[in-house]
Amino acid sequence: MKVIKTIQGWVNPNQKTIQFNERLHSHYADLYRLAYSWAQQKPLSQDLVQETMLKAIEKNHQLKQLDEMMPWLCKIMHNLYMDKLRYDHKWLFVEETEIDSQLSSPSSEDTFIEEQTHSKIHQAIGELNAGQREIITLVDLQDLSYQQTSEILDVPVGTVMSRLSRARNQLKHLLKEDKAVSGANKVVYLEAQK
Repeated sequence: MKVIKTIQGWVNPNQKTIQFNERLHSHYADLYRLAYSWAQQKPLSQDLVQETMLKAIEKNHQLKQLDEMMPWLCKIMHNLYMDKLRYDHKWLFVEETEIDSQLSSPSSEDTFIEEQTHSKIHQAIGELNAGQREIITLVDLQDLSYQQTSEILDVPVGTVMSRLSRARNQLKHLLKEDKAVSGANKVVYLEAQK
């Protein structure tokens, strides 16, 4: 009996169904813009909009007022998009080049260079004054916001920003000096080998 009523609704749509379909069609462009802003891919955006419209037609009895259609459609599309993200996350699609890099372990040279870099940065941070070390470690290493850092250090946010700028410039200067010194040492070493 329900199937017959559904088929009759398709053949002889009532005024409410006609209004629903017209309003749904009028929201296509808005839904596509929204889907594209979320997905950043044309095919996926088109799929999202189509699935949203199909789901809306299926569930049209849930919409209480036609004026509330756009928020209702956005909610449907959001749910579909979240389902898509969960599905993609479950399967974890990667590029071939990423697979190669994941399977290869770092060489001893890479490990040594990384350790040396960490050591030089740690040493350069140690040469900063106490206030600059606090700012650098709280904001750049601990990822705290300016506001959080301001509350921890009990100074205004503007002071945090200016101290951080000075600390970063000083750190950059120290690391450049270290690079210049180590570069000069290499040149001397190479000349001594001749």
